[in-house]
Amino acid sequence: MKSLFYSWTVFQMLVGIWLFISPFVFGYGETHFATNNMIFGAIVVILGVGTIFYEIYHKERFEKETVGAMEHAKERA
Repeated sequence: MKSLFYSWTVFQMLVGIWLFISPFVFGYGETHFATNNMIFGAIVVILGVGTIFYEIYHKERFEKETVGAMEHAKERA
């Protein structure tokens, strides 16, 4: 399940990068449409990177809490 999550996040970041560079690829880099694409492309990439860091942080936190709870349960038994 984790590999699907990371695959989807990588896909999301690639779409954001494409949104950012597409105005220059198609030759309309000096228009307002280009500004719109670059802003939303940057937002999508930032959200993708933030999602990965959020998942990594909470995974480590969850593992620490689980290990602590198991040790506490062993002491009570």
